[in-house]
Amino acid sequence: MLEEKRFEDITVNELCDRAMIRRATFYKHFGDKYEFFTFIIREIQAEFDQEIAGSLDTDMPIDFYITIVRRVIIFFTERKKLIQSVLKSECFPSLLRILSEQVEFDILQKLKEDAEKGYKLIADPEVMAHFFTGAILETLQWWLTLKKPISLESVERQIVDMMKAVYLSANADI
Repeated sequence: MLEEKRFEDITVNELCDRAMIRRATFYKHFGDKYEFFTFIIREIQAEFDQEIAGSLDTDMPIDFYITIVRRVIIFFTERKKLIQSVLKSECFPSLLRILSEQVEFDILQKLKEDAEKGYKLIADPEVMAHFFTGAILETLQWWLTLKKPISLESVERQIVDMMKAVYLSANADI
């Protein structure tokens, strides 16, 4: 539905009609459409997590972050119409916050795992999770709104190179 109209114009009635459920059923599971959107983001993130876990064949933590960047880019490019609709929405800051919280949570969990395995972090895991999440999402938002976009491959390479530099600076001995 987000490809068809802005988030703020979608009603719970429309969501229920599309899903062929009653309003009571919707409200049994969700307090409002924002909770529903959060649920959808978590479901998409769970799919990402499964894909990431299945695609990593190395124990190097930096590969996790590289894979996240690539998966987010693939998601954005496969759903350009959806992303453009969300970018135009008055609710974009709220929707971005929901997405950011989920991405940040996953990155934070991975950073904590890395620290437990003996990898050095250049900052507290919470600070690094905010930094990586903000860097990834803000850069991709900027890229999506460029009038003369640079290639997606170039943006991906540059994000990955910067993340490698941050990670490797603390783990130069690896």
